[in-house]
Amino acid sequence: MLNIARQTIDFYMKNLKVPNIDNLDIADKNLITERWSIFVTVYYKWNIRWSWWNIKEIEDNIVSETISNTIHAISNDSRFKAITLSESKDLKIRIDKISSRNILKDKNINQIDPTINWIIVIKKDYSKLACILPNINPLLLTWEDFIPVLKEKLKEKDFIESDYIIYEITTEVNTDY
Repeated sequence: MLNIARQTIDFYMKNLKVPNIDNLDIADKNLITERWSIFVTVYYKWNIRWSWWNIKEIEDNIVSETISNTIHAISNDSRFKAITLSESKDLKIRIDKISSRNILKDKNINQIDPTINWIIVIKKDYSKLACILPNINPLLLTWEDFIPVLKEKLKEKDFIESDYIIYEITTEVNTDY
């Protein structure tokens, strides 16, 4: 998938259009039949610069999902300026393939290990959403570390767990750094 993301960035930067499956060299053809939800994070000079994800599979297969999320990451992440051609050569990529996602029902956020699992919180009125990946931030070592990060991401003075739908996510991580 890293190779697909890299090819997607290269194709997009050279042609200024989104590639389709036929534009890419896909070594593992089985990926065309697999469906997974993924999170694409792009780094420039070791800092997160762009990311994009969806909690459920949207595209027909993981190749299309990788293409779509990569393009959204480098062009639609409003926190950052769009990628430039000169930057594109020095990017590093992390792809988290979601292997399980469970709504917290029988446990609380204080039972999640941020070094292993990530979380997605969605305000019950769907007005706010945030996610935190495992090992993405060296300051996230215990569940208590989630709270200040969530408050910042959600732009909330307080984080009231009962106001949110909380997913505990496990992933398979692939990275080229």
